[in-house]
Amino acid sequence: MTWLDELVDAAHLGLDDRCREELLGRGVSDEQIRLFRLGYLNGEPSVGDGRFRAWCRENPRRVQDVFVFPLTNTLGEVRGIQIRAVDRARKGYQKYVVRTGEPVLFGLGQAAEAMFRLGEVLVVEGTFDLFPLQRFVPHVVATLTARVPDNFVPTLRRVVNRVWLGYDMDEAGSYGARRFEIQHGSEFELRRLSFPSVHMPDGKLAKDPGDVWEAWGDDRLGQYLKEQMEV
Repeated sequence: MTWLDELVDAAHLGLDDRCREELLGRGVSDEQIRLFRLGYLNGEPSVGDGRFRAWCRENPRRVQDVFVFPLTNTLGEVRGIQIRAVDRARKGYQKYVVRTGEPVLFGLGQAAEAMFRLGEVLVVEGTFDLFPLQRFVPHVVATLTARVPDNFVPTLRRVVNRVWLGYDMDEAGSYGARRFEIQHGSEFELRRLSFPSVHMPDGKLAKDPGDVWEAWGDDRLGQYLKEQMEV
């Protein structure tokens, strides 16, 4: 067991009812909390190598009252974490990844078997975009930015024939999808999964899959995915 595994296990045990309620409100089920080993930190953890500890101390607020999202390779091994504040009003996120040339993404380890079996993948941008979709599409991976990382492409070439692009409905998401189409459109069967700009409960227009879930819920989103992807 690596120190990252120890950190993830300790953070997972640190999830309290407040954290779970917040996750449920963002489209995360109890089963997904367990499957993805989601966790919580409130201060520098007691485990970690020198580089990670220096990263925490560089900006102590990074690890104050935050969710921990384990990042994995295709074998399901934890090779990094993403950290996001529990308070939704506190924007932004932090990512820490050990030095490696392999793709390290959110949900990659959990999606790998379905990717191999089905020969396709759905890529989305953020962690909270992934959860509502994963209940219907097990082969979904969050790239944590509006682009497919270059080191993920060789894996895709080996594993899948079809790539679904489900990035945010904004300028960055459109650019990331178009960039991948230009660079790799001849290598894969590419499909774009677009989402409608529906109104969320707070009146704002949805711009990503997580927003659409907040507007529609599981049943309507599941039906939409069935119609679009034949899941």
